[in-house]
Amino acid sequence: MYKTGDYVVHKVDGLCKITDISVLDIPDCDNTKKYYYLIPTESPSSKIYVAVGTGEASLRDPLTEEEALDVIDSYNDLDEISVESEKNRQSAYSEALVQNDAKELLRLIKTTRTRKSERLKKGRTATTVDEHFLKSAEHALYGELAYVLGVEGNMVDFIKARISK
Repeated sequence: MYKTGDYVVHKVDGLCKITDISVLDIPDCDNTKKYYYLIPTESPSSKIYVAVGTGEASLRDPLTEEEALDVIDSYNDLDEISVESEKNRQSAYSEALVQNDAKELLRLIKTTRTRKSERLKKGRTATTVDEHFLKSAEHALYGELAYVLGVEGNMVDFIKARISK
């Protein structure tokens, strides 16, 4: 069980701080069930409620510094997400996004960036699906990496510098 003040990674919203653990003060809501009140570090005006006891599957502890560097260092070896047909792309990306796995998020970022680059070389624009999932994956991963590694500034630049060594 987590406690107030802990940082956790939410499967969609990325790094969050637990600001309270209590019942919801909402009419017609079960006032016996406790919830974690999460504030995403990337969106401090947002609030997320996760049920204690049943909602922990959507949370995980942040990576350690060593794990974060290992994830970044694996970038060049990651396979892109393969999709049998374009109509399945959104589903495959969505599945990667909600796994709440840092390496899978980086794989999604690599896949969408590569596709975007290839399309731009052909004079085409990036697809809406690729753009949406690229932003979502970056949002979910980069705040955590910046926090764990103590990086201030652009995480993309940090990752590019690290993988080009």
